[in-house]
Amino acid sequence: MFFAIFAVVFLSVLEGVLTAPSHLKAAGQQYSAGHKIKLSRRSLHQGPPNMQHNNPQLFQSDVAMVELASVEAKYQAAKLLLDAGKDRSLPSGCTGITPLQDKNIPSPSNPSLTTPSQITESIEDIFEPVLGGSKTTTEPLKDFAPYGLDLLYYGEMSFGTPAQELTVDIDTGSADLWVPVNCPRCANTQFEPERSSTYKNENKKFQINYGSGDASGTLASDTVSVGSVTVSKQAFGAVNRLSKEWNMYPNDGLIGLAFSSIASSQQPTFFENLIMQKAVAAPLFSVHLGRRNPSGSEVCFGCVDQSKTTGSITWIPVTSRTYWTVAMSGFAVGEKTTEVEDVVAAIDTGTTLIYLPNEVAMDLYDQIPGSQSLEDRYGPAFYSYPCDSNVDVGVVFSGKVFYINSADFNLGRVEENSTECVGGILRMTGGFPNNLAIIGDEFLKSWYSVYDYSGTARVGFAPSVNNKSR
Repeated sequence: MFFAIFAVVFLSVLEGVLTAPSHLKAAGQQYSAGHKIKLSRRSLHQGPPNMQHNNPQLFQSDVAMVELASVEAKYQAAKLLLDAGKDRSLPSGCTGITPLQDKNIPSPSNPSLTTPSQITESIEDIFEPVLGGSKTTTEPLKDFAPYGLDLLYYGEMSFGTPAQELTVDIDTGSADLWVPVNCPRCANTQFEPERSSTYKNENKKFQINYGSGDASGTLASDTVSVGSVTVSKQAFGAVNRLSKEWNMYPNDGLIGLAFSSIASSQQPTFFENLIMQKAVAAPLFSVHLGRRNPSGSEVCFGCVDQSKTTGSITWIPVTSRTYWTVAMSGFAVGEKTTEVEDVVAAIDTGTTLIYLPNEVAMDLYDQIPGSQSLEDRYGPAFYSYPCDSNVDVGVVFSGKVFYINSADFNLGRVEENSTECVGGILRMTGGFPNNLAIIGDEFLKSWYSVYDYSGTARVGFAPSVNNKSR
């Protein structure tokens, strides 16, 4: 997954310190179709988190640099995929789905032409199910957070007949499902195909490149389940060769939840198959990410979990059904907003921090009093700002500012006893697309996110319970 130059550093930092958490036990809470959710409307401005952050810890530069290298590798072909994905069709059952509507508001005659304000629906409304199925499931996720940095969120997934339990990283920034199979260098749990009566080797090569790291093997299919929802004949990568960097993480494999138009396997994703096989009540899934808490995070397939939000959903149209990309129209520092042009943002649960195009990031830090580049120390991506700064930073979608929690924006002090802290928005340079922003968990911990296939597809954000004051 990472460039080799950082791999040795990362392994040395983590080796002997981190241990893989034990596997989750399946505990899918049920949500009935058309469930009415009553919540109050709140401001888009986020309050303090449920944690003490007056004394920031030391910035973990090695881990942050590995994350940076990973993002550069993950999105190095983003422009190509964004362009190619527009011409690659999604499965027919995942397009042309009637959008979920508020029963109290007339349906727009042409949903694809509605304005952001017209498609802003409250979470209090009754969502009308648009599929014949009635199943939903909520899958608990564990938060892997070494050094207080939420690196990844993973949960259980069942493969084969009878079911074998493995864990997968939840990633809305990719579109392939894979797990280790007969993999000599894989340290975590592996799927054993000989134990499954429904396993099929598709006799096709499978490979995903992540910079100098990769995962490769053969394409296979089998029965795959999460909680109470099941897909038959789900395609996945049976990986028998995996770069050693993966072994430092507790998850066994990875589930990609972006659109299959960018899948290396060129096969429908697990969630797209849930839609086509009418295994979920609605064509959406939603994600709650906790903050430095091993439990409490979750992904909800076919449903929205009322207990994880404190306000209404704001819907934003997807710009292309490739990544979950939305138009980013600006950023905010304090109460001042600055417009940006032609920037699209990929909403990515598989990325920890926030990455902005070169000029946009420079403009943002120029507006934070006392900020300065850390290029000489850590490279051009990093900036510092005064630790005691009370400035709020946010991004603008559909004309609304979504603020980032100050505890998540602060990556820690530059050095012991320093009054300067490292900012959690990184500046992307070099070959990275100059109009692409990556919005990772740093943002999503403050905003419950919903990913909806209906209409022309859209992403929804509602304030997270993470930001309730004590």
